Amino acid sequence: MLATTDQTGSRLDKILLYHFLMVTALALLITPFITQDKTFGLMLLISMQISLTCISSLIGLNMEHRLNRGAATLLFSAWMLVWLVHLI
Repeated sequence: MLATTDQTGSRLDKILLYHFLMVTALALLITPFITQDKTFGLMLLISMQISLTCISSLIGLNMEHRLNRGAATLLFSAWMLVWLVHLI
Protein backbone atom coordinates (compact mmCIF):
# COMPACT_ATOMS: atom_id res chain seq x y z
CA MET A 1 0.00 0.00 0.00
CA LEU A 2 1.25 3.43 -0.85
CA ALA A 3 1.14 5.73 2.11
CA THR A 4 2.07 9.34 1.66
CA THR A 5 3.88 11.26 4.33
CA ASP A 6 3.39 14.79 5.56
CA GLN A 7 6.09 17.39 6.17
CA THR A 8 7.04 15.90 9.54
CA GLY A 9 7.62 12.46 8.01
CA SER A 10 4.62 10.75 9.64
CA ARG A 11 2.48 8.52 7.44
CA LEU A 12 -0.94 10.01 6.80
CA ASP A 13 -2.76 6.72 7.33
CA LYS A 14 -1.25 6.41 10.82
CA ILE A 15 -2.17 10.01 11.64
CA LEU A 16 -5.76 9.42 10.52
CA LEU A 17 -6.00 6.18 12.52
CA TYR A 18 -4.55 7.89 15.60
CA HIS A 19 -7.06 10.73 15.41
CA PHE A 20 -9.93 8.32 14.77
CA LEU A 21 -9.07 6.35 17.90
CA MET A 22 -8.56 9.51 19.97
CA VAL A 23 -11.88 11.05 18.88
CA THR A 24 -13.64 7.75 19.57
CA ALA A 25 -12.12 7.58 23.05
CA LEU A 26 -13.11 11.14 23.87
CA ALA A 27 -16.64 10.62 22.55
CA LEU A 28 -17.02 7.45 24.62
CA LEU A 29 -15.84 9.35 27.68
CA ILE A 30 -18.28 12.22 27.15
CA THR A 31 -21.48 10.43 26.07
CA PRO A 32 -22.34 8.77 29.42
CA PHE A 33 -22.31 12.16 31.12
CA ILE A 34 -24.37 13.98 28.46
CA THR A 35 -27.41 11.77 28.19
CA GLN A 36 -29.09 8.96 30.06
CA ASP A 37 -30.49 7.38 26.88
CA LYS A 38 -27.85 4.91 25.60
CA THR A 39 -29.37 4.64 22.12
CA PHE A 40 -29.26 8.40 21.59
CA GLY A 41 -25.68 8.51 22.83
CA LEU A 42 -24.55 5.84 20.39
CA MET A 43 -26.39 7.49 17.49
CA LEU A 44 -24.75 10.79 18.36
CA LEU A 45 -21.33 9.14 18.49
CA ILE A 46 -21.75 7.43 15.12
CA SER A 47 -23.13 10.49 13.36
CA MET A 48 -20.37 12.80 14.56
CA GLN A 49 -17.46 10.36 14.29
CA ILE A 50 -16.41 10.97 10.69
CA SER A 51 -16.67 14.74 10.80
CA LEU A 52 -14.85 15.04 14.13
CA THR A 53 -12.09 12.70 12.94
CA CYS A 54 -11.59 14.76 9.77
CA ILE A 55 -11.46 18.01 11.72
CA SER A 56 -9.07 16.55 14.29
CA SER A 57 -6.80 15.13 11.58
CA LEU A 58 -6.69 18.44 9.72
CA ILE A 59 -5.85 20.31 12.92
CA GLY A 60 -3.16 17.73 13.69
CA LEU A 61 -1.65 18.11 10.22
CA ASN A 62 -1.73 21.87 10.52
CA MET A 63 0.07 21.69 13.88
CA GLU A 64 2.59 19.22 12.39
CA HIS A 65 1.53 16.47 14.77
CA ARG A 66 4.07 13.67 15.19
CA LEU A 67 3.30 10.14 16.25
CA ASN A 68 5.91 9.48 18.88
CA ARG A 69 5.99 7.67 22.19
CA GLY A 70 4.15 10.47 23.99
CA ALA A 71 1.28 10.36 21.51
CA ALA A 72 1.00 6.59 21.87
CA THR A 73 1.03 6.91 25.67
CA LEU A 74 -1.73 9.52 25.53
CA LEU A 75 -3.85 7.29 23.29
CA PHE A 76 -3.32 4.27 25.53
CA SER A 77 -4.19 6.22 28.69
CA ALA A 78 -7.34 7.62 27.04
CA TRP A 79 -8.55 4.10 26.23
CA MET A 80 -7.74 2.88 29.74
CA LEU A 81 -9.85 5.75 31.06
CA VAL A 82 -12.67 4.68 28.72
CA TRP A 83 -12.51 1.20 30.21
CA LEU A 84 -12.62 2.59 33.75
CA VAL A 85 -15.56 4.90 33.06
CA HIS A 86 -17.66 2.20 31.39
CA LEU A 87 -16.87 -0.53 33.90
CA ILE A 88 -17.81 1.53 36.93
